[in-house]
Amino acid sequence: MKNILFALIAIFGLNGCIVFKSVSYEISLSGDISGNSLVIIEDISSDAQNEEDFNNDIQFVFDYAQVSSQFIDDMNNEGKKIISRKLFIQDGKLNALVSYEFDDITLIESIYFEDPYYYLNLAPEDSIISTNGQIFSYDDFKRIVWDKSMKTLNFHIFSENTDNPNIKSLAPFYKK
Repeated sequence: MKNILFALIAIFGLNGCIVFKSVSYEISLSGDISGNSLVIIEDISSDAQNEEDFNNDIQFVFDYAQVSSQFIDDMNNEGKKIISRKLFIQDGKLNALVSYEFDDITLIESIYFEDPYYYLNLAPEDSIISTNGQIFSYDDFKRIVWDKSMKTLNFHIFSENTDNPNIKSLAPFYKK
């Protein structure tokens, strides 16, 4: 999950107090390493320990990630051309949907390409909810592998138990 968290920090700019229940990726390849990605982050919350950090998390998600042009510029500088970004409430939880194009998947998603395979390494404790790839488990890591013939790479990863009483939902602070 560490690789996925780093990818999400790059996508959504998460600053360390933001947590979420799960993240799913649908990566559509238009070439060997180019394409677009649809990312869904479920139940965005904060584990901030004080009011100042919690307010910073609120400001970060709603002012920067949701609406700022700086977010678009920052992501573009990292090779992610944002197509759309959207926060929404579903079942009382704040979720995000981010869509972007990329020219090099190896710079974007911590997914590696070694012809004829794509692969993603995860920590051994990470929980893979679903994938259309093949999962291999080793002592030090897990790996999802996709054959090059696949043009859509899917994976859904569990991140954090957001039902924890020390975690506050950001859903009540969402305004359309």
